[in-house]
Amino acid sequence: MTDLDRSGGAWSEAPPDWRNLIYEVFNPDYSVGVACDRNGMVVGMHLGDEVWDNTDSWLADEVVRVARLAYLKSQVGRRAEMLYNGALPQFADSLGLITESEYRYREKAEFGRDH
Repeated sequence: MTDLDRSGGAWSEAPPDWRNLIYEVFNPDYSVGVACDRNGMVVGMHLGDEVWDNTDSWLADEVVRVARLAYLKSQVGRRAEMLYNGALPQFADSLGLITESEYRYREKAEFGRDH
């Protein structure tokens, strides 16, 4: 039995392993990175050597900024998972799950350019 997409064609590949996907975001200079699981829980963090050249306040703000985006990215993944499994977009909207284009807009607004 073959899984079918909404247009009736066969899926070209196996579905993602949704439970084990990790969503990572790095700041533009890759000095700070945060990874979240599908539920938005932080599962990893990267701090480059150059972060120690900044103040503790800067580092705290940067970690929170990147973590917020990683959380949002995980929510985009949750939305994709729900839609893949047959949920209607309106249901995902009602849960506050943003679209990928909304995420890209927020990332661009946060970092001030395409990232």
